Amino acid sequence: MGKVTIRDVASAAGVSPATVSRALTQPGKVALETAIKVRKAADALGYQPRVEYDDAFDAALTGEIGALVPDLQYPIFADYVRGIQQECDARGFGLTINVTGNNAAGERASADRCLRRVDGLVIVASRMPDSAVRKTAQSKPVVVTNRLVRGVQSVVIDDRHSISEAIARLRRYGHRTIGYAAGLPSYWQNGLRWQALLTASQSEGIRLHRLDFPFTSDQSFYPAIVTRALELGITAIVAYNDLIAGIIIDDIRRRGRTVPGNMSVMGFDNIPLGQVADPHLATTAVDLAQVGRAAATKLIDRILHTSNGSIEPVVIASRFIDGPSIGPAPAPSAND
Repeated sequence: MGKVTIRDVASAAGVSPATVSRALTQPGKVALETAIKVRKAADALGYQPRVEYDDAFDAALTGEIGALVPDLQYPIFADYVRGIQQECDARGFGLTINVTGNNAAGERASADRCLRRVDGLVIVASRMPDSAVRKTAQSKPVVVTNRLVRGVQSVVIDDRHSISEAIARLRRYGHRTIGYAAGLPSYWQNGLRWQALLTASQSEGIRLHRLDFPFTSDQSFYPAIVTRALELGITAIVAYNDLIAGIIIDDIRRRGRTVPGNMSVMGFDNIPLGQVADPHLATTAVDLAQVGRAAATKLIDRILHTSNGSIEPVVIASRFIDGPSIGPAPAPSAND
């Protein structure tokens, strides 16, 4: 018989490899009944964790992974965490969540603290530069979502098809000049959405303007977006996310105009707020829990050395959801 591994013990005991590690190295962290069951399985198989560590598993494994999220106020991040937690539960791992404050410095500090206590990290929508992400991944396994970093495993959302469908719908409604209310320049997904919008707009013969304004915490820049859109003759605004779309709709209404009568508006992310808004938002959607599960699966596989070694990105496509916040382009006024 070949060398007995920790996975052999896990299979015999009916638990996860992480639970075996805790039972053998930190027995106080598991139920007594579980610790006894694991010890009996290890003894029966002749497992010797102290003679030579299993080359596919570090006997000092904590059985915990960490998740770094920008914030938990915007609903999509809770969906990511839900998926990560589901996979952790299925694989016998614990989960430590750190909220990073939506900035690179906070994320880097959280990563440094968290890595001392966990076996690896899922970084959701990382705000750090690529070099900092790669440095973090040098110490322990790391998976990033909504981000491509050379040399680091990633799970990304592909909005190209849903954006193409949305722009085609706007063209059928008669829109020929539209605007993109951009997110922060540091947001990786922001750049991808802009490029996809450019491609789709060019394909449909639509003029696309980028509406970039300095972000402020009091949201005072949003009226400038609408003002600029009206100056440019824009008849539909595609916002970086549903939250921005909702604020833009409010500002349009404050001007005595209607959505979609005077201006069509759509967002991204399909958050609950957009579906209870009046009118309901046209948006894009993806199963974010699935993204979280995929990231946790890749991470735990790397921790347990059960992956095939490939770091090919996992790509999950979004879908377009039509809604009454977009409609026929308004007829040109006498002043146009």
